[in-house]
Amino acid sequence: MELFGSYLTFWFVLGFILLIIEFLTPGVVALFFGLGAWVVLLILAFAPIPVWAQWLVFSVSSIVFLVLLRKHVIRWFATFKSSKKDSLSEPMVARRYLGQEVDVLEDILPGRPGPVELNGTRWMAKTDVGLSKGDRARIVALEELTFRIEPISSPPTSLEKTEQSPQNP
Repeated sequence: MELFGSYLTFWFVLGFILLIIEFLTPGVVALFFGLGAWVVLLILAFAPIPVWAQWLVFSVSSIVFLVLLRKHVIRWFATFKSSKKDSLSEPMVARRYLGQEVDVLEDILPGRPGPVELNGTRWMAKTDVGLSKGDRARIVALEELTFRIEPISSPPTSLEKTEQSPQNP
């Protein structure tokens, strides 16, 4: 069992690897098992205990950390993430999109978001007027991750052209 020369080294390395895994994967679980490994490390630093007791302490302490602290850690990460200044809801960031022109990728009906392209990136957009695939539109607002757009200057559709043209009797 002494893979790294001593039990102290083993538990330290296991805890460190689990913490690295936490940062590389989504979810908040490996962190608590890493902390459990370090609890065993602390106990071993003061008193030698048998291997079966080390694994028991690791299991129990990891589960206790998981049950008691997971909600608090997730809440802490959520507040940290929402305080970032590059959020699309920030006025300075949203302002850089306003007035930009987008290409309509599919027909967009009023009240139903549809895809548009801005600088090679696909976004969802909504509009109060219907837009056809290929139309150009201007961003007038940003609502979370969805643009509100208005047509730039829509050429008359074929239906509108026939209604406007004089009829020959």
